[in-house]
Amino acid sequence: MRKLFSILALLCVLFLTVACGSEEEFVIRCDIKGLGTRGLEMVYVTRSGISRLSFHPVDGKVDMRASSVQPTLVEVYTIDGSLLFTCVACNGDHLDVKMKLDDPSTLTITGQDASRDYTAYVVEHDSVLTHGDDAEVNSMIADAVRSNPSSMMSAMLMVTRFRPNGYEMLADSLLNEISPEARPFLVVRSFASPIGDQVSTSARGEVKPFTIYNGKGSIIRYSPGMQSYALLVFNDKRTPDSISRRLRELRDTLTKRQFQLIEISLAPDSSMWHRMVDNDSSTWHQGWLPGGPSSLHIRRLAVPRTPFYVVADSVGRQCYRGSSFHRADTLLRSRFGLNAVKDSVRQDSVSVMPQ
Repeated sequence: MRKLFSILALLCVLFLTVACGSEEEFVIRCDIKGLGTRGLEMVYVTRSGISRLSFHPVDGKVDMRASSVQPTLVEVYTIDGSLLFTCVACNGDHLDVKMKLDDPSTLTITGQDASRDYTAYVVEHDSVLTHGDDAEVNSMIADAVRSNPSSMMSAMLMVTRFRPNGYEMLADSLLNEISPEARPFLVVRSFASPIGDQVSTSARGEVKPFTIYNGKGSIIRYSPGMQSYALLVFNDKRTPDSISRRLRELRDTLTKRQFQLIEISLAPDSSMWHRMVDNDSSTWHQGWLPGGPSSLHIRRLAVPRTPFYVVADSVGRQCYRGSSFHRADTLLRSRFGLNAVKDSVRQDSVSVMPQ
């Protein structure tokens, strides 16, 4: 009799394991109307990088299985690369996803609170998230994060919907407002590292003297004390005419003791740079740095993208760093008492202002 009870107990355990799934994996059960048999790709973050798994639905239904001991960010795409939904999952989670392929507003995710709340938020605020400008979107997400600091939904919004270019300081502040347990490493990994680079003491610190070659057999020296202000322009393509006109006006209006302008190309190779500057009538210094942003000369500045502008004063202190030429130009004009120019140059993003 005792042996019979043992066998029955073992069978019950096996039944529950089969019915509920393994604690060594997570399961995302999809029911996507209109998908048919088109393939899906699941992309999720691991400690060693990014994992990709392919699945083949039948009549829009499929159980996607993977393994992650820690909560990880998961994105699911159609075979043609269109993002269907985003969630977080870890071993033991069982999520149910339902939607109509041609109507993203029907998306619902149940079985896990953070993914459910994130999905509901994205569906509700789709218009602003899709059509709003950076300031509008980031302000809305900041409100959501500050209202839900203990929810993993906040970390998901920061990673997938916040627009960090030019808002790195705000991004760093908001991430730190989220409780540690609500921002698991595998969820924020790809977002936190570049943000950290931009708000580091090194990136925002003094611009040290450096020397670069101008490609014509001579060198360009930058030394903070040689002028009141310097504008460092980092790019990897020819500067648009609208910006060149403004740069030329600054260069021609101010003396060398007041202002130095150095345009630094981060083009992959010197031949590409020469093609960019050949027949260029610029009256300011133009140079090229082998190694791009990783060059020893500028590595500590952590230039994140191009074009990028740094305004430094006579001691090398950064007065502005960001992607908006309009902001850099306006700042310089205000420091020299020049009239501001109406912004005919598109403002790409707001600056990261050193505090």
